[in-house]
Amino acid sequence: MNNNSLWLKGIKTKLLSSLKEDITTDVLIIGGGITGISTAFYLKDTKLNVTLIDSDKIGYGASSKTTGKLTYLQELILNKIKTNYNIKTVEQYIESQKYAIDLVKDNILNYNIKCNFETNSSYVFTDQNKYISKLKELNNILIKCKIDHKICTNLPIKYPSKYAVKVNNTAVFHPIKYILALKDICLEKGIHMYEKTKAINLEKEDEYYIVKTKSNKIRAKKVVLACHYPFFLIPGLFPFKTYLEKSYVASGIVNKNKMFNAISCKDIHSIRYHSDAKDYVIYAGLSRPLGQNMNNEKNFDELLWHVRSNLTKDIKYYWFNYDVMTPDSMPIIGHYQSDPNLFIGTGYNTWGMTNGSLAGKIISDLIKGKENKYAHLFNPSRKVNIMKAVNILNYDLNSSVTYVLSKLKTNYSFYPKNVKVEMRNGKKCGIYIDEEGCEHVVSNICPHMKCNLVFNAVDKTWDCPCHGSRFDIDGKVIKGPSVYNISIK
Repeated sequence: MNNNSLWLKGIKTKLLSSLKEDITTDVLIIGGGITGISTAFYLKDTKLNVTLIDSDKIGYGASSKTTGKLTYLQELILNKIKTNYNIKTVEQYIESQKYAIDLVKDNILNYNIKCNFETNSSYVFTDQNKYISKLKELNNILIKCKIDHKICTNLPIKYPSKYAVKVNNTAVFHPIKYILALKDICLEKGIHMYEKTKAINLEKEDEYYIVKTKSNKIRAKKVVLACHYPFFLIPGLFPFKTYLEKSYVASGIVNKNKMFNAISCKDIHSIRYHSDAKDYVIYAGLSRPLGQNMNNEKNFDELLWHVRSNLTKDIKYYWFNYDVMTPDSMPIIGHYQSDPNLFIGTGYNTWGMTNGSLAGKIISDLIKGKENKYAHLFNPSRKVNIMKAVNILNYDLNSSVTYVLSKLKTNYSFYPKNVKVEMRNGKKCGIYIDEEGCEHVVSNICPHMKCNLVFNAVDKTWDCPCHGSRFDIDGKVIKGPSVYNISIK
């Protein structure tokens, strides 16, 4: 088995150059995932000077870890939006998601993009009696919103199900092929792109933003934060208004593409199929707040057992993903803190391909001064109602508990014998001993918000249980929000 995403199989791209000098640009997009590349794509025909930077390779971050679904039937999100707001807001949300699917489909057709796009049906289901009432509530919501749908008992495959809601005209695709196609189109249109270029800091200076990288500065009139988790938004208390959820994913070969996608309404079981040279099933599960149960070996064992028992024994790939979750179950897209020149797209609640595509269109319209009918719906400064306020308090409590536990726990019972945490020269250090007996010593404290790190034995990394930063065994940061290493010199 390959400990990597199926979407990176066979993908070969030439690395773009990193930024080598100070530059000035009209629009700077930070992040080359689905949000960043979509924003650049919709700005390609303007007269604006547009620059996109990515800390790694474009498309290789969170967007490469997704299941690649494009749907408006998203677990129980419609139920949650109705509880937090009203049925009118639900109608607008559904409309926005359908619009996003059409955006992707139109781009694929207009530019002849080969990305395994496939229109199919979506199901939300349960195999537990206690959750059937939630799906009946979803059924009533769809009736009120005049959405064609069907009630079923079974899925199209032999898989535990007692009640399901089905809609048509949703889709799946290969997210990396799509992103890389948009990237090539943008480059042809004169969009400037730099890879292996990490934004470290963001400051305001007169009418410009100054974004610092490791070696250079970028002056930009407008900045788009499309970096999955906007690490420099602590002044806006961003880390306390969202939380990260971690999901485990596996993919294996099957005899035939079943042409549907599904997700359970609780205790997440996500299923979709993918056809390329061979047919694959992709399963995601064990979704939970990031700091809960970080024994990755045990979690993957449980995931793989479930896949072998229910879907396929021929598993080829396994990986995990992080998702930014919001208290009202709706994305954060638009002007950040009412700043007319600072934009953000994040908080997609596990539905990043649909909402990231939508975010690119909304943000680009705002930059161009065009009206977008969905901009108000996802406004980052939208009012806090009672339910949202309660959820924010719960998020803050969970974040505080995770932080405290990270400080109290040192050597977890699931650590292998060659891993330990101990004090050295007055510093709490994480130590990994390799096969040759050499010690790799790093700081055990995340530079982002000072949580203590947990060793990931599957990937041999030190991971932050609070906000998802990851570091290799020698302390080099491989995933933010931290922009600093934990090496001990």
